[in-house]
Amino acid sequence: MTVQEIVKRVRAAIDEQAQDGTNLAQETTDVQNLTSIIVDKIGYALTHVLERAPLDKLDSDAFETYNATQLEQNFSIDATTLVGLLKLPSDLLRIIEARLSSWSHFPTPESDTSQVYLMQQDEYARGSWDRPVNIRTHQGSDIVLEMYSAKTTSDTLNFVFIRKPDASNISVTNMATTNVDVPKALEAALVYQVAGLTMVAFREDIASSLFTIAERNLMGDALRRNAGNSDEE
Repeated sequence: MTVQEIVKRVRAAIDEQAQDGTNLAQETTDVQNLTSIIVDKIGYALTHVLERAPLDKLDSDAFETYNATQLEQNFSIDATTLVGLLKLPSDLLRIIEARLSSWSHFPTPESDTSQVYLMQQDEYARGSWDRPVNIRTHQGSDIVLEMYSAKTTSDTLNFVFIRKPDASNISVTNMATTNVDVPKALEAALVYQVAGLTMVAFREDIASSLFTIAERNLMGDALRRNAGNSDEE
């Protein structure tokens, strides 16, 4: 979608929430200022949507892996403890999978402030290849994934991730020719998320409604399944 198309659809989304026929997009502020606010929110909304979207709504080109050179520079297994260490990209948004070849599954990364991390300091309680644990830790300015633990030092790594979107080219200049790289299945979620962020400072009730619609478009089937499960209970 172009920035211009997003602005047009966001303005329409804002107006459709007016209960009394009021043209909120026109009356909230002047047209030029409103456009600037909308454009300013696109990067934040895109980050939110890509971070939380179900995997089946993401295009394959959103996923990245480390090549052989990057793995050699950023990944190692301690020969004594068999703990894997992976330096994460500075612009990492979301880990899709970080799994050693001996592991049966990908454990969701834990924080280095969690109780789980404290357990890893005990060699008899820490994770192992048959019950793995991933911990995101801070080492100076770097973020490192500590992987407990490999079966052998010959374990290889499967690392799939998503980078934070670069919003530096999103501006009111050349809106018609500036494209925002968002999967087709997430366009509606992005539009309503931008609309909600735009309206936060003006009409909290309208913003809340827009965020709810954004969430429905983002999660879709998952929300319906949860609602169905609740009804059955």
